[in-house]
Amino acid sequence: MKASGASESAQPSFFRVFASSREPSSQGQQKKPTRIVSTNVCADQLALALVERSRIASVSRLSTEPQISNYAEAAKGIPVNNARAEEIVELKPDLVLGDIYTGAHANRLSQSLGVPVHVIGAGASLDDVRKIVRGVAEAVGEPERGVAMIAAMDARIARAQSQPGAEITALVYEPNGVSSGNGTLTHDVLKTAGLKNLAPELMPGSYGTVPLELVIASAPRLLILDDAYTGTSSRAQSILRHPAFRSLEGKSALYAMPSRLWICPGPWIAEAVEKLAAERARLAP
Repeated sequence: MKASGASESAQPSFFRVFASSREPSSQGQQKKPTRIVSTNVCADQLALALVERSRIASVSRLSTEPQISNYAEAAKGIPVNNARAEEIVELKPDLVLGDIYTGAHANRLSQSLGVPVHVIGAGASLDDVRKIVRGVAEAVGEPERGVAMIAAMDARIARAQSQPGAEITALVYEPNGVSSGNGTLTHDVLKTAGLKNLAPELMPGSYGTVPLELVIASAPRLLILDDAYTGTSSRAQSILRHPAFRSLEGKSALYAMPSRLWICPGPWIAEAVEKLAAERARLAP
């Protein structure tokens, strides 16, 4: 990848690395960014899905983690960063993709130097996912790809929804007994797949802890377990292997959902809907 054209002379401070990071094209329009730096795994995946590898200068250190990234293989070989302001500036980006938490200082410093920063939200619904994809696509100069990506996602979701079978109850149970209720992307995915999320009946708010006793008593037809880092032996994960789950045999079906499919907003959400709709069709009367 070529640098953005900053002077190669000695640069005593970070404030000289962006001398000409975004030059106007001959048509008076800005060129597509060619040194994109992504500072979190959600941004990594959208960047890798929308642009050529040659235009990505760096991705976050979690980009190659296959349990949380759908583009772990594609990210291999791209320089990684830890979202620290100094290292981001040294990469000489002409676009920074980040979120409101990871690399907030890097975002502010980049903006102060005139480098465009596109902040990606968490997303609380499928509509939010569409807006996020569209926003990133426009930021990286690929609006048509964004439109096509959304259309493909919606087509997959529509096919999944067409599967026969009545609505069934479901509950997502994550490490530490955490679940997701109203106003979350998880809730919208469950609803879209034809499932009735029991979390709003078992806890207040959008996110919270559901005691194991309540899970057993409610006996959701589909109990969805988070499979992130299942190889670890943390106390947070141990609850997902509690022997009390055995009492649900014959009442609840356990399903391990790959976390990478809904931990970040993106077109991979369609696969989450497909998997859950298929389980509903299998279990519904």
